[in-house]
Amino acid sequence: MDKIWWEQITRASRLLRTVSDTMLGGKSVILSLPPSIPWYRTMYSRIEELLHQGNPNNCLQEFSCPPGNVGEFLFETYCKQEKRASYRRGMSYAAFLAKSEDLVLNDRYLWVRDVSGEKLEEWSRFLVEYYKNLPEGMPPAVFLLETVEGEQPRKAVKGVQSIRFSDEVDAYDRFAFCALACTEGGVPIVLRPYLAELVSTLCQDDVELCAACIQRGQSFLTDPEGVLNDIARRKTRSNGETFDIAPMLAGLKGRLWESQLKLIFPVLQQYSAEFIQQHEKEIRAALPLTTSYGETIDDPQDAELGLLVYLVGSQQLGLSGPEHKQLVLFRNARNSLAHMRPLDFSNVEKILRF
Repeated sequence: MDKIWWEQITRASRLLRTVSDTMLGGKSVILSLPPSIPWYRTMYSRIEELLHQGNPNNCLQEFSCPPGNVGEFLFETYCKQEKRASYRRGMSYAAFLAKSEDLVLNDRYLWVRDVSGEKLEEWSRFLVEYYKNLPEGMPPAVFLLETVEGEQPRKAVKGVQSIRFSDEVDAYDRFAFCALACTEGGVPIVLRPYLAELVSTLCQDDVELCAACIQRGQSFLTDPEGVLNDIARRKTRSNGETFDIAPMLAGLKGRLWESQLKLIFPVLQQYSAEFIQQHEKEIRAALPLTTSYGETIDDPQDAELGLLVYLVGSQQLGLSGPEHKQLVLFRNARNSLAHMRPLDFSNVEKILRF
């Protein structure tokens, strides 16, 4: 599932290429990620792979944001002892590191995790001074500062590009992932569009939860609430954290209805149109009729499913037993959706197999 998301979903894959291309071009990156970033380690490995393909001489190294002074940390970590001995007080660490040629820092891509708040401002100030003092033609150290969505430095930093996950990936990408992922399970083809729509609507921006639900396939379609609870008890995210299903359970009924409205309602309309076309002569003979709302129906194309059931019941329209049962099923389904009541999956399946 992680490969589908990061390699086959166009905009997710493009996000990684944007990050790697920016870094390969010598610019640092502030990468803003949501708390529920899907398959973090796969994302990291893919960026590492792209950087190696573009520049095999430099390696990617990651570490958590150090608590102390940024410049001092880099000075102590990436300068050999004899190099540190040449440092003279009065020069900033950023300027010293920028002007030093023989540093391992210059053949590194440095991924700094958990950079936020004042530490993001400190890193930004460091990078401003670092790039300002970098001699022309000197290959720079390139940094990726990982922060949470919504965090940005107060001022733009020259030589640093801000890339936000939410600017690159949207709801359509999550639906595309669900549609592709549905092809890998044992769910019948006729039910796959409904499964993809239901999962992407219910789980929204939680792609890993989407994957977990799709892997349960038919069980999820039959009992989404039960499957969500089971996932919360038995499964964890790729980073070991538990799934937060409370928002999904809170909105379950409304999102079930929303998904069914998108997928089921067009089928009901198609059935109605085909039914009227097949029985137009008998329907026309029964018109005009006045509905319970006082509306006069004199054109067969205006006959709704409720009116068609009435014509059968009043013996003005002859149907076989199975045909009548199907007409009632479709009438009841339309009424339920019109009143924002989701259908049982057994009826959804019957309608989708029409």
